[in-house]
Amino acid sequence: MSLLNRQPRPIPTRDKDPNSLRDDRLFIIACDDTYAPQQYFGFFRLTRVHIHVVPTLDNTSSAEAVLKRLLGYEHEQGDERWMLLDTDHVTQGAHLRGFLRALSDAEDQGIKVALSRPCFELWLLLHHVQEDQVRSLRNAGEVEAALRDALGEYNKTRLKEEQYPRASVAEAVVRAERLDDSVKGGDIPNANTSRVYQLWRSIVSKALPSQLPPELHPLLERNS
Repeated sequence: MSLLNRQPRPIPTRDKDPNSLRDDRLFIIACDDTYAPQQYFGFFRLTRVHIHVVPTLDNTSSAEAVLKRLLGYEHEQGDERWMLLDTDHVTQGAHLRGFLRALSDAEDQGIKVALSRPCFELWLLLHHVQEDQVRSLRNAGEVEAALRDALGEYNKTRLKEEQYPRASVAEAVVRAERLDDSVKGGDIPNANTSRVYQLWRSIVSKALPSQLPPELHPLLERNS
């Protein structure tokens, strides 16, 4: 992507916002979803840590397109760039080669990847149920149905902040770690899992302990 077309680093400078400092930690997260991840991460406002989600807005949700959008943003040393990718429908047949190439290119660029199989909604579901309850779900439709059962409702275009309290994040991280430890397949897991917990671990590690919400302190203790 031409430098002329690059998006600015999505964090204000001190001149524009006296409450934002140049050494604030920035996470730029590109995803293959239009709605859920951007809303979800918008619920969590952490001091000195900025989370900027780049959603899919033009129906180009392939891993290659997600990577291209992410590479279009300016970043500085110390910023972290992540891709959130689902495996549903994209790791089979003709899609697999492009998916693997995007993972390799991301690694070359220092970009981290948090895969969810089959979909991001599995991560949301782990806020509410134990990991053993998600193992047998066969596809994204079944995951969304299970999430709807757990919450009484689910609309990915209108997530509700009160359904994802901070304390449930810590629980989801622990559950996802246990689940992922039991899954084989390397970069492309061969069973249900969500590696969004790795992103949360990194976010928490970059926050100042004194300014971290108490509900997330268990994650910081596990990082120490």
